[in-house]
Amino acid sequence: MAPSPADLRLALGLLVERGPLTLATILWARATGELRRRVLTARHNISIHRTVDIQRGIKFGYDGEVDIAEECSIGRHSLVSPSGGTIRLGRNSLLNVSVTLLGNGGIDIGENVLIGPNTTIVAANHRFERTDEPIVSQELSAEGITIGDNVWIGSTCTVLDGVTIGEGAVIAAGSVVTSSVPENTIVAGSPAEVIDTRA
Repeated sequence: MAPSPADLRLALGLLVERGPLTLATILWARATGELRRRVLTARHNISIHRTVDIQRGIKFGYDGEVDIAEECSIGRHSLVSPSGGTIRLGRNSLLNVSVTLLGNGGIDIGENVLIGPNTTIVAANHRFERTDEPIVSQELSAEGITIGDNVWIGSTCTVLDGVTIGEGAVIAAGSVVTSSVPENTIVAGSPAEVIDTRA
């Protein structure tokens, strides 16, 4: 894909203002990011729009499907593992550094969603009702997780299986979300509870 006139103007401006080393570093980062995106998209289970920013050190699982829409960004050292389910990331959404998505039951993330660093979203849960069988041997339940548009999930949160987070909700840093969150509410704590509304 040929660079646009705007890209060429930006490159020339960087060369003049910051020097050739800065320009070379930026061009190298863009080229390697594009290469990562193309390699991942070539896999049968991953669809990544050409405008997605994929940083280094990201791991994608093989079992299941991943669909990442345009203008998304995935931070370093994140794990996106559908684990037999489907993970969908809507347009212009951000997974910050070290985010973990385990999508056994499916994870559907809307548009314009911000997910803070070190957050874990797990669309499965271990069953543990039977005392005569080790928990590790018991089946998983996998209901899935839905996150609406324009949601902000702060740093170091955990979102558990079966949860729906409504459009416009804010999840405070460090929260553990064990039940669904209404639209335009602010929740905090472990377990997360409504502390305010955005309206």
